Order: sequence, then C-alpha cells, then structure tokens
Amino acid sequence: MGEWSECSRRCGPGTQHRQVICRQVTHVHANGTETSVTVAQELCGTSDRLVTKSTCQLKICSQWEIRSEWSSCSVPCGVGQRSREVVCVSNQGEVEEDEECNMNLRPDTLQNCDMGVCARSWFTSLWSQLCSTECGQGNQTRTTVCLMDHVTDLPLDSCEGERPAELKSCDSGPCKNSLEWYIGPWGQCSAECGNGTQSRSVACIFNDDGRMEVVDQFKCSSLSQPITAQPCRLKPCGVQWYVTEWSMCSRSCNTGYRVRVGRCLADNISPSDRCDPTLTPESREECNKHPCVAEINPSCSDQYHNCVVVVQARLCVYPYYRSVCCASCSRSNKTYPNSFQRNHIRR
Repeated sequence: MGEWSECSRRCGPGTQHRQVICRQVTHVHANGTETSVTVAQELCGTSDRLVTKSTCQLKICSQWEIRSEWSSCSVPCGVGQRSREVVCVSNQGEVEEDEECNMNLRPDTLQNCDMGVCARSWFTSLWSQLCSTECGQGNQTRTTVCLMDHVTDLPLDSCEGERPAELKSCDSGPCKNSLEWYIGPWGQCSAECGNGTQSRSVACIFNDDGRMEVVDQFKCSSLSQPITAQPCRLKPCGVQWYVTEWSMCSRSCNTGYRVRVGRCLADNISPSDRCDPTLTPESREECNKHPCVAEINPSCSDQYHNCVVVVQARLCVYPYYRSVCCASCSRSNKTYPNSFQRNHIRR
C-alpha cells in the first residue's frame, strides 16, 4: 500500500489516490521476516480490499468580488471606456493574488461606453485690440478653431456652417505728416536648390494724408527697419561635389601647381558615393605660369657711361664694376655671386 497522492485541486473538493498491491507470502524466515511476490488482485478477495481513491479539500476556494460600481465614461461624447474594481478574495475576506481565483470566471473590469454623437462648434478668440497700422486703414485679427464638446481640436473642415472671419478692417484715423517704411515683395532665391538668400527693397516714405513721398532713410531711423535679406531654400540639391579652397601655389613664377580636396556629400552633409564621376572636380592645376623676371632694386643705377662694354667684357664679377654698373649688371643673364644677388636682385 502506497502513500496518498497530492490533492487534485488547490482549493475546493478534489481527489487523491494511492497504490494497493496484492502480495502472497512464499516463505517465513526464522527472524520473522517474510518473502512475498505480487499476485493477481482477485486472490486477495474483494471484501477486505483497501480504498485507492479518496476525496480531499485543502481549503475553500477564493472568489472574485466586485468592489465598485462602473465609473463615469472617459469621454463626454462619442465612444469611450468605463472601469470598475474587481479583486480576488479568500473565504476569510482577505484580498489575494488574482492567480488564487479562477481567471476564466473573472468579471470584466473595462467596458466600452457610447455617450452619443459629439457636437462640433466654431470657437473664436477675441479680436486683437490694436489695428495693424498707426494711421489709415489696417486690419484686426482673431483665431478660429473647430472644437468638440470635450475640447478636442479638430480639422477646420469638421464643423458645419461657414467658418467665421479671422480678419476685419479697421481705421486708425488719417495719416498726417507721418514717416513709415515701405516694404517691397521678396525677390527670387539666389540658389535653385540648397541654401540661398533673397532680398527685398525697403524705402522710407513720408505720408501726408495719402500723399506719399520717398525720403532719405535716415529720417526713418527712429522706426524699426525691416530686414532686407533672409535665407531661403527652395528644395534639396541631392548629392553634389564640395571642394576646399585652392592651396597656395608651389612657385611664384615659372609654373607651379596648387591643390584642393573634393568630397561627394549628401544633403545632410554625410559622405556619399552617388555623385557623377564625370563631374569630379579637378584636385590639381598649374599656376603662376609667367616667367621669373629679375626686379631691379630702385637704388641700383649705372654711374658709368659705357656699362654695356662692362657687361660684354664680363666685368660684373668685380665689385667695382658691379657697383658703378649696377643696373646693367643686374639685367644681364650672367650668374653673379650670391651676395650680389641678395643685395640687388629679388626674384
């Protein structure tokens, strides 16, 4: 006979089992112990057969309890939700974890609620207190919105009826001997794509009861001057080549070279490989192609009437002739000592 198994349910009526085996004694030892073998159940008879199944109950099951009524709907109109409190309670009235109750029998805690169609109406702010001009005809403004009963901003076409005006004219009285800025329309953007600038004309106007006259701008200096230029961007340029400025030329004469670095960048200035390779900017070019010409020191002049002969006779290598025929010796194509070149020739 085995031990009873655990109860089949954690709470409420359940069952438990144990194993019962019929055994026949085949030998009794001197020390009183027995040797037995398992035989058919029928050999043990039915009247004395032990019970193998029994009812059990560990505890009374906890139950769901509704603690509150349904709350108000979450919206004053339209479809919303309402809620209530549901808890799992033991037979002693203590709140327990939800797992202690049968989750399949749990009452709903949320429920949809329909409060009917929401009314939509036009709402407007108050008109601005000041007219847009200090004199003459101007405008007053206000803001118009379409709202539901529960103050949710809707697209302006959701309300029925004509939308209330947001602009009305006003008169600030006649303009007499007043100065004001005239502002022209913005011009075209300087760039077809990417960042550019656009400008507009601004003029100082003297208004004498409707008679306009352009005057010097300094007469309007007491007024806040409108801006005449602003950045503009019509559309992204896509990937394009960017280059640095050219470097300094490697030589001042007799043809040198200068270099720059090119990069293919996207609109967000991140590297890209989608630029047209046929438009790759040159990264090196020649510069200062003019020949080097000796520049004569202004203080260097000929003091001898026949310096041409001195040059032809190659006498410029001597300090005396180099001094009295300084200009002629400097213009010659001969090679002079370094000290002479430093003093009289600057390349």
